[in-house]
Amino acid sequence: MKRYYNIGFIAILALASCQKEITVNVPEYKEKLVINSNTIVGDPFSISVGKSIGILKYNALQDLYVRNASVVLYKGNVPADTMRYDNTVGKYVSDIIAEEGQSYNVKVNAAGYSEISASTIVPADVPIAGIQRIRDVRLDIEGQKLDEIRITFNDPPAKGDYYILSITKSSSDTMNGISRSYSCVYTADASIESVYDETIDQNTCLNGDALFMRDALFNGTTKELRLYVNGSFLEPTIMFGQEVRATLVLMHVTEDFFKFRKTYQFALDNEGNPFAEPTNVHTNVKNGYGTFSVMSYDEVEIK
Repeated sequence: MKRYYNIGFIAILALASCQKEITVNVPEYKEKLVINSNTIVGDPFSISVGKSIGILKYNALQDLYVRNASVVLYKGNVPADTMRYDNTVGKYVSDIIAEEGQSYNVKVNAAGYSEISASTIVPADVPIAGIQRIRDVRLDIEGQKLDEIRITFNDPPAKGDYYILSITKSSSDTMNGISRSYSCVYTADASIESVYDETIDQNTCLNGDALFMRDALFNGTTKELRLYVNGSFLEPTIMFGQEVRATLVLMHVTEDFFKFRKTYQFALDNEGNPFAEPTNVHTNVKNGYGTFSVMSYDEVEIK
């Protein structure tokens, strides 16, 4: 027994003697401008402007907003407005309304940064045509009762339409800000895509905060989508002293925003996981980061 401990001690010393400190010279990071604009069809444009920062300088308490930028909005290739900074919302705002089918460009400059630009084409407004809730349709793998939500909408005739759906509960107050909750959503619909590009079946738990779908299988038709959600989640609850009901949101988005939101969700789901594959969040901003897009948005309460 004594010999066993001596051998173990020698082995530890041998391993310890193999350690070597290596100094890694991290190249200096060049900061870039970042924009975020998800204007809704029929609303005036608004854009938040910030900056990226190197990981060694990052601090969660840092203010990364850029308030002294020049933000020029173009309708097509014609300058339409120099957007003004509104301190009450922390964004650059315009009186220009996002028109369906119109192309827009934006150029952003700020002292100490390279110019960035982005362009987008406004998608058609696609409202929810109908919604129906059927209670206790099936069980999940744990035996919990699931309600069926049937949603219909009319897909435009042109190919290449992209959609993001969500089923959530949201509430807010002055002390706690916005509180948002969601549940697993199940479906066997072949049009729904996984964030991880995995095969989806009726027992796959999908994040109810964002379901991704494109119109390759139903282009130009009336689409009926059947989703299954825990019935108890769909019942009214009290949040911050308010009665809150679940809502279903349908967003008709650009391809760029679809890719941005999907890759962002992947990165968010794997935050802090050392074994996850790294991902580059998609951007349509030249020489910078973020997203410049317009979407149609419709929201209905689930009763």
